[in-house]
Formats: sequence, structure tokens, C-alpha cells
Amino acid sequence: MKSIIKVVGEDYFISSLPETYKKVEPVKNRGKLPSIRINAELGVWQHLPLYLEAGSYFYLHQLVKEGPLVISTYSPSWNNYGEKHLLRLIKAYPTIQNLGGNLLVLTTEYFKNIVYTVQKYDLDFNLLQDINLQISAALGVYSEFEPVWDRIAGISEEVPFPATFVVNAEGRVVYDYIDKDFEFVVSDKEIEKAVKIASVSN
Repeated sequence: MKSIIKVVGEDYFISSLPETYKKVEPVKNRGKLPSIRINAELGVWQHLPLYLEAGSYFYLHQLVKEGPLVISTYSPSWNNYGEKHLLRLIKAYPTIQNLGGNLLVLTTEYFKNIVYTVQKYDLDFNLLQDINLQISAALGVYSEFEPVWDRIAGISEEVPFPATFVVNAEGRVVYDYIDKDFEFVVSDKEIEKAVKIASVSN
């Protein structure tokens, strides 16, 4: 992944970038959910389809077989924004459930900290450790070439951008939201509206 660097005097400039160079580019509305393998041992699963409970791993798209799936990133390193984001998901979750949907939150926390977060906020949806950010990268909301810390003051860790997706039973995205400037937390009403659309879309 090394870039080709040329030295000019005491200055450096990038003459070319590797083919793997890719900035943040989220999966868009009408796009297909990428095939992502999930390590079940890294998650706190409170609502998981019965046929997935016994396995040590499964694929992300398998979570949509029984209804719409909301996928959202979260990091405590987002500071106050992170808590606001989490509270919006908590607010939207009853409606998501009533519409037959499911919620998966991808977090940069270690497993023991995920358990603490679940207890602190009395969460009853699924959370999955994504410390290496591979899932966030596959969803296009994290890139080492466009780090959050280079854009937002007060964040120094490698974290994904705040993003939320709603996926229908066909594995197609019907709603996507990313806040690259950390200005507007995702709307619980928009999530609820998107889940309604996903629950009837083919």
C-alpha cells in the first residue's frame, strides 16, 4: 500500500498513489449490501434469528432475511456527538422492532466495553466490535486515506464516520446517511420512515 514518493530538496510530494487508494465512499441508496463475514463471538446479540444463533460466524446479509436491517456506526471517541447518535438509535428502535426490523450497531469499543455500554444505556439491540474497522471500510464509511482525525478537531483515534443504513430483505440499501462534518446527528424519524419503506419494498 505504499505510495510512490519523490524527494524534491527538503520537501516531499506524492507522485502517484496505489491502486488500493480509496477515500470514504458509502454504500448508496439502491446499492447492494456487500458480502461481509461476521465473527459472532465479537458481538452482543440480543435479537438474532434462531438459525444464526448456533454458528460461530455468519454473513451480514443473512440478517435481512426476516425483515429490514438498520446498520449504524458508533464510537465513544466521537465524544458528545457519539452519545447523541446513540440516543437517536435508542429512540428509533421500538419502531424498528414494531415493523419487524433489526438494528446492528458497529462500534470501535472492545468487547468488555460494549457490555458496559449495553448496561449503561440499557440497550436491547445488537452491537458488534469493529475495532479493526474492516466492516466500516467495506461499507465505505472509513478509509485510512481520509481519516476522521484529519477533519474533526478533538478526535485523535482511528474511527469511522457517523453513518446509518437501512437495508431491505433483498439486501438493497433504501436509506443511507453519513455526517462527515459531525454537524447533524441522524434523525430517528428518517430511520423509522426508511424502515417502513424497506418493510414493503421488493
